[in-house]
Amino acid sequence: MTGLDGLLNDVTIELWYVFAVFLRIGPAMASAPGFGHNLVPVRSRLLTGLMLSAALAPVVQESLPATPPEFDKLARFILFETMIGLFFGLIARSVLHLLEMAGMMISQSVSLSQMLGNTVEPMPVISHILTVSALAIIFSTSLANEILVSFVLTYELEIPSVSDALAFAAMTWTKLINYIFVQAFVLASGFISIFLIYYLAIGFSNKALPQLMVSFIGIPFVSLYSIYLLLKHSEPILSVWQQKALQILEMPMSAFK
Repeated sequence: MTGLDGLLNDVTIELWYVFAVFLRIGPAMASAPGFGHNLVPVRSRLLTGLMLSAALAPVVQESLPATPPEFDKLARFILFETMIGLFFGLIARSVLHLLEMAGMMISQSVSLSQMLGNTVEPMPVISHILTVSALAIIFSTSLANEILVSFVLTYELEIPSVSDALAFAAMTWTKLINYIFVQAFVLASGFISIFLIYYLAIGFSNKALPQLMVSFIGIPFVSLYSIYLLLKHSEPILSVWQQKALQILEMPMSAFK
């Protein structure tokens, strides 16, 4: 009976570690790009989160309580871990928000908005093309592993209290939003600059020759030339985006350096 009691005690401790890791990894995976996409079945997302939690439990168990806390502290622990996991999951998801913002800026400059109906998330068509391409890049390169590594590294951060966690989240999120807007404009700057010159030329032409219907020439030109530019420049845009995505994932860690 002593050996059986010891075995049950060990199993209980290991299950506690898996549960404690899942409290953080579960919300992070549910918010992460690709892993938490709404096209992935809920059962698959849940199973992936549980399997990853079981795999990571031996790695991060030194950062976890050895035994379950008392009831009042357990509720606080669950809330704290869930908030941390959700926050870092949203940080990872913001790598797609960067491309969505860049695609929105490009779409506004070339006058192309929603073209795919209600079959996808409402966003400009160029944003949809870029984000779908980005999801393919995430799982065909090491970027998916980098996202998972960033979740594991969160256990190296020392956040002693909820107030410190809120201050850290506010500081990081403010810095992240500023970074996304700036870098989205950088990614879209080629399209914006070219079509700014084009619209100025069209405006002068329309002023000089009001009898000429420049819109009949301009609208097809904008549509066709924007498709050509997207075909030519999507690869460098996505290449630069991969570097920016790694910087976004490292941003919360750099705050503690």
